[in-house]
Amino acid sequence: MKKAVLDKNLCDRSPFCPASRSCRFDAIKRKVYGFFDVEIEIDKEKCTGCGVCVRYCPQGAIELVEE
Repeated sequence: MKKAVLDKNLCDRSPFCPASRSCRFDAIKRKVYGFFDVEIEIDKEKCTGCGVCVRYCPQGAIELVEE
C-alpha cells in the first residue's frame, strides 16, 4: 500500500499549505508556532494513499511511496 511522504527539504512550511487543506482524511497536520514557523507532518495511520495531497503540493514535496 502506498503512503504519502513529505520531503522536509522541499517543503516551504507555509501556514496556508494547500496539501494539508486538500486531505479529506485529516492525515496532514500543520503545527503553527508563528506566522512562518510551521511544522507539517503526515500521519501514516490516517493516510490512505489517495494521492490528492501530491497534486496540491506546489513545491512537489509530497510523494507516494510503497510501504
